Amino acid sequence: MRVKPKFLKYFFGHHILNGVAVAVSVLAVGLAGVAVLGFAPGMAAALGALCVSIADASTPFSAKMRILPLAWACATVAAFATAFGGGTPLVEGAVVILTGFAAGLLIALGRWAISLSVLTLISMVFPLGAPAATLDGRLHYAAMAAFGGGLYIPVALALTRMSDASGRRITLAEVLREFAAFLRRVAGFYRRDADEGEVCLKVVEQQASFADHLQTARSLIISASDRAEATRLIAALAAVLDAFDGMVSTLADHSPLRLAQGPGAGASLAAQMNFLLRETARDLDALALELVTRGESLTFPDHTEELDRFSRTIAALEARRADPQVLRAARLTRARVGLALSKLAGLPALMASEEAAAKALAGVDMRAFAPPLRVSLGPIRRALRLSSPVFRHAVRLSLALGCGFALTETVPGLKHGNWILLTIAVIMRASYAATRQRRDQRLVGTLLGCGAAGALLWTGSTGLLLAAQILALAVAHAYVKIDYRLTSFAASVMALLGLHLLDPTQAPLVGARLVDTVIGASVAFLFAFLLPQWERQSARALAAGFLRALRVYADRALRWDASEQEYRLARKDLMEAFSALGESAARMRADPKSQREIWPHYSAVIAAAYVAAAQIVTVRLMIRQRRGELDAPASRALLDDTRRAALAELDIAGPRAERRLPRPPAHAAPVFLALLQRCDEALREARNVRHLVEQDWSGAPR
Repeated sequence: MRVKPKFLKYFFGHHILNGVAVAVSVLAVGLAGVAVLGFAPGMAAALGALCVSIADASTPFSAKMRILPLAWACATVAAFATAFGGGTPLVEGAVVILTGFAAGLLIALGRWAISLSVLTLISMVFPLGAPAATLDGRLHYAAMAAFGGGLYIPVALALTRMSDASGRRITLAEVLREFAAFLRRVAGFYRRDADEGEVCLKVVEQQASFADHLQTARSLIISASDRAEATRLIAALAAVLDAFDGMVSTLADHSPLRLAQGPGAGASLAAQMNFLLRETARDLDALALELVTRGESLTFPDHTEELDRFSRTIAALEARRADPQVLRAARLTRARVGLALSKLAGLPALMASEEAAAKALAGVDMRAFAPPLRVSLGPIRRALRLSSPVFRHAVRLSLALGCGFALTETVPGLKHGNWILLTIAVIMRASYAATRQRRDQRLVGTLLGCGAAGALLWTGSTGLLLAAQILALAVAHAYVKIDYRLTSFAASVMALLGLHLLDPTQAPLVGARLVDTVIGASVAFLFAFLLPQWERQSARALAAGFLRALRVYADRALRWDASEQEYRLARKDLMEAFSALGESAARMRADPKSQREIWPHYSAVIAAAYVAAAQIVTVRLMIRQRRGELDAPASRALLDDTRRAALAELDIAGPRAERRLPRPPAHAAPVFLALLQRCDEALREARNVRHLVEQDWSGAPR
């Protein structure tokens, strides 16, 4: 039975390798700690390793060498601060609030620092559940946790070195899988009943996931010490991106809708393209599986027959003198999909030949695409203002934790209230939408996890509990970005068993943990309304940022002799800007209805942005594919005029001045006239997206 594409991510991916490596590292620390220090101190060391492991993500060895020591420092400071503050509720509460505020500020460092924020909070929460009642006992626990966290680092780095080669291939497979999902989204444009705006949003959201996996793969592969293997993998990534360009270009001039809504053969073309894209996506899924299972013997099917059938249908349309716009859309689609398929068909050869890979990467320095990780306090200092979303999140988080701690101290029956704080720590995010999603997933996962933990505790087998805890750790770490419900389930099992093993005299009350989870989730959700950060507040700034990225991209793409290096870097930045728009759109749709009044306009901006980018890509590809047919001086002059006009149109800080391209010279060749028309359409779409961004976002012009 064939696995459905949406479930493939559960069964293979670098996240699984990373989860197993983390579990093995924590197990090694725990076993070493128990052997040298005894059971209770060894378990404390294992929990310290567990906290540091939260920052052990799918990043290059060089980045881990900087991130893991920083994670250890954050975890150690939080653990010792809690140890010193314990025993006096007022002081302990102050430590909880201050630690929460500091952890909230850490996300100013970037997305990679979210794990630092979470592990800092968990390193604070775990000591609150430790059995030690004296200062010496608490400090001993903190010292053992710090020892375990420090020992985790060399073990994790060693495993990273050992798994690097297989991990790099897996990340490429994940990129192929995400591109397959992107093709399925694009196929949605070719349905007769397609809503262009809705499908475009789904495409942009999937592109955000594709770009995220692409960046992970770039970072891991470019940092490889095996340059021959890295060259082949990077060349494969570059080919996928060229295929991506081709697929984006098919959306120019609203071509899919022209086919889908056209009569007769036009509709047949749309159905054929929908089928071809889905078949190609299935082939990419198969290639991804081959990459991680069979290694060298890679294959990609030939789709010449489907393309020829498409061409024959176009010829039938021409014979019947069909709508010129439909014909033009059909020819564009045939050419660009053919280009994409040719790039994908070349993947096996690139993976097999270092010479072919090096030739494909000529003129490109891939090291520029994965700059080294830089850690600075500058972003945190800049976030220390009430208008900063990071500062507001830090305030919300600290007060929510303070409220949770107050409940544990004042409400009878909440003796093990650190579970409430743990729930708040893992649920609260900087946006309302993310917090609400985490709340729902946490409740479902915890309900199932508590049931599973209760069944395991009933067996009374220490060996089984240890094995289950290690397995739960691997699952919790592996699926945190894939399905938080599964992570929450595994984390609940892991935490309940860990607390029991840490203090076997206190049997964890599974029912009480469920109550604590509901209380913690409720507190986190209620505090999401304090100094809230609604998506509408940053939507216009994100759109303006995209416009700036599109401006740079247009400057690099609309050149006769464009630098391949500069073009690819500009495309990378544009994809990241698109990712920000896609993630923002997904969050906005989860905001309360009262905060979504700009949604119709925002979705229109995103759709227009995609079409504008598609037009520019189309000009770029036309120059590359038909260069030999074009008059070089005339085409260079046309591109220069187009570029200057496009940069003026996309400069939101500059004055509006509609610019038109010069008339074509007499007796211009048809291919030049086609290029002129494409340039004119690119300007029109650039003008349209700027107009939408400049509007008052209630819908009225500024």
